[in-house]
Amino acid sequence: MLLGEELRTSLDIDVAGPYCSGRVLEFRKAAEAAGLPIDPDPSFRGNHIEWVGPLRLALPKPDPTSDMVLWQGDHLTVRSVSPAHLIASKLIRYDESDMADIRFIVENAGVSYSDILESVKNLPARFGKDPVLIDNLENLKLDMQIWRVESGNS
Repeated sequence: MLLGEELRTSLDIDVAGPYCSGRVLEFRKAAEAAGLPIDPDPSFRGNHIEWVGPLRLALPKPDPTSDMVLWQGDHLTVRSVSPAHLIASKLIRYDESDMADIRFIVENAGVSYSDILESVKNLPARFGKDPVLIDNLENLKLDMQIWRVESGNS
């Protein structure tokens, strides 16, 4: 949503726990005070925060040279990895939402397949040889060819 995709809405905010710095306890208290539960029961359907721990985190370590600042306030800065890294992280699942997000990013940020391949190499080691991710990478390659044809960029 913060990258400008108008049709994308989400009920949760994903936080890469291992890469957070600062006063995490204060963040948790502020979220609670704002009515945003952290990691509520999976049946919960409201706005919430998902704290992504190290075993599920499919993002490379932060890189100040390529990370994007999405929002900055007095006490909180929200960053995202580069567009190619974001796409690589979505290949773990590559469901309909991920596919739509990836297409939007590819078309609006000019990310190439080779950029994504390079980013996959920077994922945490446990994801680098994941058979689902490798299959999804091949699926993405085909999808990107179809998207080029659909948009008239052959």
